[in-house]
Amino acid sequence: MNLFLIDDDDSVADSMCVLGDILKLSVQAYSSAEQFLERGRLEAQGCLVVDLNLPGMSGLDLLERLEQMSCIMPRIVTSGRIDVPQAVRAMQLGAETVLEKPFGLNTLVSSVQKAIAKSEAQHQTLCIRADARKRLATLTDREVEVLNLIVCGLSNKQIAGQLSLTLRAIEDRRARLMRRLEVRSLAELLNLVSLSKAS
Repeated sequence: MNLFLIDDDDSVADSMCVLGDILKLSVQAYSSAEQFLERGRLEAQGCLVVDLNLPGMSGLDLLERLEQMSCIMPRIVTSGRIDVPQAVRAMQLGAETVLEKPFGLNTLVSSVQKAIAKSEAQHQTLCIRADARKRLATLTDREVEVLNLIVCGLSNKQIAGQLSLTLRAIEDRRARLMRRLEVRSLAELLNLVSLSKAS
């Protein structure tokens, strides 16, 4: 798990290294937003700790850029002076919390742990969605045809009538797609389809 620090204050970087040792995190420090955007890994698991008052691109500008890039990594914002409008804007741009410097190690540990837990949950959700899409991609065109009608709420008899097939043929096709998707009930099937469509 990674902790990405974007701050030009060396003392904060030292604190993050201590935190990294405590929480067993890989700490990567950047002195500017531009440097992070050029070298950082936006798809990585972990969290960002971003100072609002950076040289060049500000912390808020970075948060806006991350939103535009659909970066889902949780972020913690820090500032030497809490400006309420800036803090509100940071939260609107996805900040988990805003910490005023100097902050205690316990406060930082708690905030980072929450952000890391959120990152882990996000990663797990993405894996579940990817698995759902992978399983659905194994269906044949005929099975997809039946699946789409099942999702619309049609019974086997109604599907048979719509596709001009026998009820037995629909039952067989439905049983095959259920086995292929490794689901045991209609509820599991509908949940799988729902997960595959989630963004």
